Amino acid sequence: MPWVKSSNGQRGLTLLELILVVAILAILIGVAVPSMHEMLARNRLKAAAQAIAEDLQWARSEAIKRNRSIAVSLEPSTWCYGITLATALGCDCRQTQSAPKGCELKRVNGVDYPGTSLSATFPQTVFEPRRATARNGSLLLQSDRGTAIKVILSRLGRVRLCTPNGTLPGYEDC
Repeated sequence: MPWVKSSNGQRGLTLLELILVVAILAILIGVAVPSMHEMLARNRLKAAAQAIAEDLQWARSEAIKRNRSIAVSLEPSTWCYGITLATALGCDCRQTQSAPKGCELKRVNGVDYPGTSLSATFPQTVFEPRRATARNGSLLLQSDRGTAIKVILSRLGRVRLCTPNGTLPGYEDC
């Protein structure tokens, strides 16, 4: 019987039972915490890739809707990008004010996705309004845990996501 009845009629746990419960909890927490950190890093990476893919698709649809060229400027070194009406100035997403010059449509900063890094094969792409074509290329997002997602932009302006090393379930291999 696990419950011990004391001489005054109160019930309780023995010291040995309490130590055993604490030891089991410590083992479970020791196993769960690293898995949880891995899951959080993976989810941040997925969120960043989805955000970029959705913004590229949005920029393409805005070019068609407005019948104007829309530019997406990337700055991988500071992990930011901006979306603007295509002009000679472009968008400098590195500026810290609330509405950086030239980023009138949208600006995204990488601090929203800690532990992820960004690299790109193009510094800027412009979606043309007539056929919604763009400069093709890819962006590689990596987590600090080694998983990666590639955002691929085709010449026709289509966006797809894949994983270059096959380590991320739910995404096809590149």
